[in-house]
Amino acid sequence: MQVSEILKLILACCQPRRVILYGEKVVAGSHDLKAADLCIIMDECDKKSLMRTLYLKVDVSIPVQFLLYSTDEWRELLEDAGSYASAIEKKGTVLYGKTP
Repeated sequence: MQVSEILKLILACCQPRRVILYGEKVVAGSHDLKAADLCIIMDECDKKSLMRTLYLKVDVSIPVQFLLYSTDEWRELLEDAGSYASAIEKKGTVLYGKTP
């Protein structure tokens, strides 16, 4: 499974400001994923509804986990260098959108 395939399914479900891959397991000797953790940053949304939609519509053959933040939450969390969001920002790979 390629990360671009997962991103395409995410973009079909919503219009995020950013999508960041922050945890992945890769098949040895290839670029295929065995599992992925993705952080999605949205301007405004019903988080519960969107999470349900993502888990139902992003139907792939590998385990995928989502973290969902509003843009305001993300900005606030980035101010704390010890937050999980800060770690994702520093170590993650931006798949969609721009760095702040």
